[in-house]
Amino acid sequence: MRDLLILLLIFSVVPMVFLRPHVGILAWCWISYMNPHRLTWGLAYEFPVAMVVGIATLIAWALSKESKKLPLNPVSVLLLAFVFWMSFANLFAMVPDLAFQKWTQSIKILLMTFATMALMRNRERLHALIWIIVLSLGFYGAKGGLFTALGGGASRVWGPPGSFIADNNALAMALIMCLPLVRYLQLQTESKLIRMGLYGLMILFALSIVGSQSRGAFLGGVAMAGFLIIKSRQRFIISLLVAGFMTAGVFYVPQHWIDRMKTIETYQQDSSALSRLEVWQFAIKVARDRPLTGGGFRASYNDAIYLKYVPDARKGRGRNYHSVYFEILGELGYVGLLIYLSVLWAAWRSGSRVIAQTRNRPELHWACDLARMVHVSLVGFAIAGAFQNLAFFDLYFHLIAIVFLAGQIVLIELAKEGSAGRPLPAGPRQGTRPHALDGHAAGS
Repeated sequence: MRDLLILLLIFSVVPMVFLRPHVGILAWCWISYMNPHRLTWGLAYEFPVAMVVGIATLIAWALSKESKKLPLNPVSVLLLAFVFWMSFANLFAMVPDLAFQKWTQSIKILLMTFATMALMRNRERLHALIWIIVLSLGFYGAKGGLFTALGGGASRVWGPPGSFIADNNALAMALIMCLPLVRYLQLQTESKLIRMGLYGLMILFALSIVGSQSRGAFLGGVAMAGFLIIKSRQRFIISLLVAGFMTAGVFYVPQHWIDRMKTIETYQQDSSALSRLEVWQFAIKVARDRPLTGGGFRASYNDAIYLKYVPDARKGRGRNYHSVYFEILGELGYVGLLIYLSVLWAAWRSGSRVIAQTRNRPELHWACDLARMVHVSLVGFAIAGAFQNLAFFDLYFHLIAIVFLAGQIVLIELAKEGSAGRPLPAGPRQGTRPHALDGHAAGS
């Protein structure tokens, strides 16, 4: 019964997609983050629901009057360069069959990212996108938080099976990246009831992150919490919440959770940490031999290749890189890693420009809040991602799309004011007029 309900709901959205293609982006995000089909046990579990909605969205977009142009700035140009290099490098993949599988999965994510950047180009659509992401991941954050609170943190919190966030570490990283978006919505809503609900959701997110027992997420969460205080309005309240939560956690979490976090200091004695060092060594050696293209996607899964570079490794197990940086280095080489990091840098600078342009403009303060919170999310990704195999996680690319869209919307609003004869703000460059193709940003 649940299978039929999920399939009926998803297929009922398709006609709406052909009327309004941006609805397809929202539906695709819901499926990608909540994975409702993974909460079933029958036909819907393996049905390619995301592909159905994605194809419908792209066809509807092509047939619609929606703009087909993607504004060019450092963010979009570097993202296009990354797609090109990812595809080029995998022409020389060491394990072509496995590489093609991951390339197909990754290109779908990036294609929908570009569709998001083209279709969600006004404040209402962008706001709806953020709500969908928060509610979809919020389902698991709230459920995991309650599970942790009721169980005392004795068991780990897991994500939906067969998804990007099935692993406890991956779910925790997704919640770390999403929590600042919850804070953004809390800042923007006028309803006291919804604001209180979002405060509660932030607390449940934090409990769920703790309940994941992920050491990488613990480090990312600490960094994100500190940066959230710096970037947020109402810093005093957020500081009290963070301090109160951490104080209560000391007395609440079980001893085995504390013992697991302490292994961060004694990684030399931890088999999991040592296996990560082993696969990182593999990535470095492959990139040394193939500095331009790396080994291609999933080269580490081939025993013969892996043992060639790490002769003392154990046979017969899949070997994730457990780091977005070593994942890109091992699979796409130094060039791929440089472009990947450049995309992150460009997104950060784009957010900084939005902050500089809107800081003293009440009518655009929503964009300032959003850019600040995306900065916090990117910090969480940069730290937690150092220990996770999620270089092609949808949410990372959606954060890039969100800050890109915020920048475009702000530029359009400023251009309208300029054409109406109102003085434009002195942004990062005094006396220059903002232009839709100018994506350079000032530091915040």
